[in-house]
Amino acid sequence: MRDVLGPKNWIFWWAALTAAVFFQEQLPTVAQFFMDSGFFSSTTFPFSLVAGLNAWIDSIAQNIENSIQFNPQATLIAIGPIQIQAWVIAVIVGLLVLGGAIALYMRALKSSALGDDILALLALYFILRVEAHIIGLTNVPQLEGASNFLGDPLMSFYVMMFFLLLLVFMGGGLNSRRAFWRGLMEAVLIALFVVPAQTADLIGAMIMGLYTFTNLLMTNLVFGLFWGVTGAVLAITRLTKPAAA
Repeated sequence: MRDVLGPKNWIFWWAALTAAVFFQEQLPTVAQFFMDSGFFSSTTFPFSLVAGLNAWIDSIAQNIENSIQFNPQATLIAIGPIQIQAWVIAVIVGLLVLGGAIALYMRALKSSALGDDILALLALYFILRVEAHIIGLTNVPQLEGASNFLGDPLMSFYVMMFFLLLLVFMGGGLNSRRAFWRGLMEAVLIALFVVPAQTADLIGAMIMGLYTFTNLLMTNLVFGLFWGVTGAVLAITRLTKPAAA
């Protein structure tokens, strides 16, 4: 992330924030579109597709669960006093499948095609939902909480967002601006589809925050002067800094 927010890039952030002044009049309109237009709703196309996708995934997972003849309480291995029950298989399979999805997304992050990321994220979301049913096969009280947690579409979304942000950094987001911005854009798009109203409100609030900043920059002489001097110092520092060999 230092390749995005590091000191050598501060001048670009300063320029981007300053350029927002030219769009000051349009910012409230854009913010209102996200917050009050009614377009960003779970019942509006294309966001309504998520409910159908969840139902389809659940039907596949339920069919898998019903077709597997599995006795989770049966003893798989018995060595003296040590007994390993068959439900351990469900846990191992679940971890292996999840590990495969994580490896798939990390590989996709390193590719140049954005479509690879999207397919990998869809696979990860699908696997997280199926994981709940795999864990449900165990019928072990200690794992019922995990099964119910992953079985909730909203909880699966939170888990996927956690993995997404974690894997973005592991996949190069700490040092690569491309991986960082791709991961951030994908996180916003996923959030818009899973929780459209809440995400749109957050985006609108951020745009209004930018509007407040531009208004302060144009009306407060002291702050405007400070901001201008800061930009000049950053520009001079950038121009006089020797280029890396």
